[in-house]
Order: sequence, then structure tokens, then C-alpha cells
Amino acid sequence: MDKLTDPPNAATPKAWTGGDAAFLVFIAFVLVAVTALGVLAHREALKTEGTKRNGEQWAAWLTQESAKRFEPGYALAACAGGTKAAAAVTAEAPPNADAAPDTAAAAPTAPSTASAPTPPKANTWGECLAFLSTQTEFKDMRNPFTGKPPVFIPACNPADHGHIGSIVFDKITANPQGSAIATVTSQLLETDSIGEKVQLKIAVCDKGSYAIKVAELEF
Repeated sequence: MDKLTDPPNAATPKAWTGGDAAFLVFIAFVLVAVTALGVLAHREALKTEGTKRNGEQWAAWLTQESAKRFEPGYALAACAGGTKAAAAVTAEAPPNADAAPDTAAAAPTAPSTASAPTPPKANTWGECLAFLSTQTEFKDMRNPFTGKPPVFIPACNPADHGHIGSIVFDKITANPQGSAIATVTSQLLETDSIGEKVQLKIAVCDKGSYAIKVAELEF
């Protein structure tokens, strides 16, 4: 009778090597790095959304006040539409005018120094913006990227990272009828009048200082 042979032994499991440990450490590092980048990207996205909300808050307020500011007695006088009369300047009486009436009567009449009334003038965007930024709820607005009040700039420039979170106000001016280009967009200057309706475009600068359009409105 033939003797039965024993089955071959199973392969002996390999011992834990340094390469295995290094691989697991690398995987753990990758997971941590990906998680950290995801958290950072989420925070930056929230800051961008906060910047957009700043622009939307301005757009909502300007749209809401567009009609009100032309009403008589509008509370925010610095942003009121129409024109305002300049204060009249009157001449002061000569010194000792009552003390010597006879002398004053004998003296030749001097030409009046009263200045002629100046024509009414309209508010400017700079006056309105300064008032809103310091005397209304906008004074508490903050740039999510810096924690400081947002800055109003002429345009977003990707080459200047100091523009992140800033706000841009542009005016839209209609060209004469029949022009090849219907409107022209330019910077809204502080000296621009707001006595009449103004077409505005609002944009904000994202984390790369690229412009994000928020709204077009009439103010």
C-alpha cells in the first residue's frame, strides 16, 4: 500500500515591511491634505459669497430708494434727487452803522457786497456715498476677505490682489439714438450728479480680483 504524501504547506505570510508602513503613511497624508484643501476652498467660497451679498445689499437698497429719493422732504438729504437751493449770502452791516447816522447819511453809498443767489445744484454721488458709508447700516459692512470696510474702486484688476472683496459702481450712459453702440459704461465718479435718475451697474471683486457682476439698476 502506497504511503500518502502530506499536502504542500501553504505559503507563509510575509512579514510587515517598512514599505507597507510608508505607503499607509502616504495615504493618510493625502487624505489629510485633501481634507484641508477642501476646508480651505469652502472658506474661500464663503468669503466670495459674502462679498456678493455685500453687492446685493447695495443693489437692493439703491433700488428701493430710487423712487423715494425724489419725494419732497426725503430723509436722506445727501442722496435726494432733484436740486437744492444754495444758501443766500447777505452783506454785513458796516460797523457802527447805528452810532453815527448823520455821518453815514453824508457818506457816499458803497456798492452792495451781497453776492447774487447761486443757482440750485444737485447732490453728487460722492456726498451720497460718504453719508451712506458713515451714517447708515452700511457703516457696519465688512469685506469678508479682510474684515475691514469694503473699498470702492474704479475696476477690478486681477494683477492687484489688494482689490479682493472691493465694490465697483459704474454708470451706464445711453448714446444718441441710431448709434452703433446703445450704451457706454464708465466709472461712476464722486463728482457725478445724482439729481436725475442714474443707471448703475454693480460688481464685486472675487478672491482673484476678477469682477463678478451683481446687478444693473436705476437709482
